[in-house]
Amino acid sequence: MSGRGGKKKKAMSKSMKAGVLFPVARMQRYLKGMTHHFRIGAGAPVYMAAVIEYLTAEILELAGNAARDNKKGRVAPRHILLAVANDEELHQLLKHVTIASGGVLPKIHPELLVRKRGGKFQNIIPSSPKPVTAKPPASPKPTTTAGKGKASKSTPPKLSKVKSVKPPKGFKPSADAVSATSAGGFTILSEKKLFLGQKMTVIQGDLVKIAADAIVHPTSNNFYMGGEVGSAIEKAGGKEFRKEIDDLSKNHGNLDTAGAAICPGHNFPAKFVVHVNSPSWGSSNSQQLLEKAVKNVLTLADEKNIKSIAIPSIGSGNAGFPKQTAAQIILRAISNYFVTVMTSSLKQVYFVLYDPESVAVYTSELSKLDS
Repeated sequence: MSGRGGKKKKAMSKSMKAGVLFPVARMQRYLKGMTHHFRIGAGAPVYMAAVIEYLTAEILELAGNAARDNKKGRVAPRHILLAVANDEELHQLLKHVTIASGGVLPKIHPELLVRKRGGKFQNIIPSSPKPVTAKPPASPKPTTTAGKGKASKSTPPKLSKVKSVKPPKGFKPSADAVSATSAGGFTILSEKKLFLGQKMTVIQGDLVKIAADAIVHPTSNNFYMGGEVGSAIEKAGGKEFRKEIDDLSKNHGNLDTAGAAICPGHNFPAKFVVHVNSPSWGSSNSQQLLEKAVKNVLTLADEKNIKSIAIPSIGSGNAGFPKQTAAQIILRAISNYFVTVMTSSLKQVYFVLYDPESVAVYTSELSKLDS
């Protein structure tokens, strides 16, 4: 029994009862002030205080590590920015938050990493070696037949023809262009490396011959294979690939506008073919639908753990998009996708183009894209 002379029990706060450091009562007051139309349960402020306390401890721990790595004894806003940006989950949570006085993430273009030697600046990163072209064997000199003064010309040996991809007339590679051939024998005309390490590369050639994990087929809602890209894929894939298309159409049904579906490839280097129903130019929200189509293609590729994908000029064929408009939308959609998902199995995106006009458009737009 407690009487007048009895000892009073020490007041215990809600934070102490919950075992957290952050103020539960203040969280409850904030919740009531911001959500006055709803009932606030007794556990809601406790849960909110615990979550915020955990996030604060996580950020402070990472920021402390960043400060220690920079040989600083005090955590500054710069260290908090580095901690958030280098953690995938925190970066996704706080991607729209601006940290005052945090600065920006360090990034230096390789071309700027130079050092001085002998009074001249030289690049410390070795440049890509120039492709070695084999010289054709010299034709033998004409020999004279015995007993006659006439010279009989011997037939020079025939050289085997090597297929090469020629850039369009008047085309000048950008500073990011690579002279070596690394895309299955195709010449890389232009290349851009994104912030998270993915590469977008422009090449000219045949889509079904490129050594990529997947290729993209712009089609209609019923998986029509009669276009230029579809005909080339079906011809190369043969009966096995035709059966895959029939099974996909039967099991999946019609493709929605901007929808995508994937099936295995046959008789060509790509393991998969991603079919996408690209929207038509002039329809309502055509630009947003084209961007959605590109996002659906990349999402399917990530689900299959695909590392490289080859994309033709989506939208600029029968869909009727102007080539420059389609290139701008597609490049922007790919760049935004990698920023949004943060983690992706895709490391290489090829733009496999055929006509010189498309090559020039994509090369120009890729050079303008911010990495």
